Amino acid sequence: MEIQHIDKPFKNSFDNLPEEDRALVESYFKGFDYRGAGYTFLANYIWRTSYCIAWEIIEGYLCMAGADCMDETRDAIIAMPLTKDGNYDPERLGKALMECKRRFDEREIPFVVAMIHSHMVPILEEALPGGLEFERERDDDEYVYLKEKLITLSGRALHKKKNHLNYFLRNFEYEVKKISPDMEDEVMALSDEIKDTKELNPAEVNSLEHEHNAIKEMISLTDEEDVYSVAIYIKGKLQAFAMGERLSENTAVEHFEKANDDFRGLYQLVCSEFCKSLPEEIEFVNREEDMGLENLRQAKEALKPDHMEEKYSAIFK
Repeated sequence: MEIQHIDKPFKNSFDNLPEEDRALVESYFKGFDYRGAGYTFLANYIWRTSYCIAWEIIEGYLCMAGADCMDETRDAIIAMPLTKDGNYDPERLGKALMECKRRFDEREIPFVVAMIHSHMVPILEEALPGGLEFERERDDDEYVYLKEKLITLSGRALHKKKNHLNYFLRNFEYEVKKISPDMEDEVMALSDEIKDTKELNPAEVNSLEHEHNAIKEMISLTDEEDVYSVAIYIKGKLQAFAMGERLSENTAVEHFEKANDDFRGLYQLVCSEFCKSLPEEIEFVNREEDMGLENLRQAKEALKPDHMEEKYSAIFK
């Protein structure tokens, strides 16, 4: 799907990428420790039809823009330009950003750089000294946990969560499987069942429609290297699943987690089993942001993150 409501500023999409283009794009995602859940090839690929993501190499950097395909406004953002060799040259990065801004200005689109993790703020400040204003986006901060803590739920602070897990283990028998592409119908049916139990406002309905498409896309990629997944079966029926991928040498990201609320402790179990499925060298699990949703924020805070990945947006002064 193309960006429908604006003339897209970059010429390439993530649809039908030739093998050589995918290899090129992936080399940029792997070229630097961006730390963010949105800075992987897979994350951008699975959300491509929801946010009409476009890309282009400018001044040696991979620049990406996205806009909500279902939104009638002309709003769009760019992410932090990606480096292929792990280095950022201030002069070239500044030129890349100015070219991006020129294209946005030409199309009368407000220019915003988003998803800037805190360690990348100084890089942008050096590229455009005094030219940008940064604002922290608390709703977009990402929660990062110690993998072992999510497996064991040890310690007084997680006592209630451990009680829920123990209740489940005492009362239910279950089977764990890795998700495969041929499980699409089961996974999507459970996702729909869970969605149908919620009372949603229009914005939440829109968000879940986007998520529905992304989950379906990710199922098709579960056989790829560095993609991790678990499915929990109770009495032969799928009742929970989780999917994620490697983010860096020592960190994985969990993109999706769903569980049937009728089973007390099932959310704790699927999270624990997902973490058990990760390679030994993975120490941390990024469980993404809370999007400002109070219930989600409380749930993520209750799991006691090891640290937060703070994110900023930037506009020209």
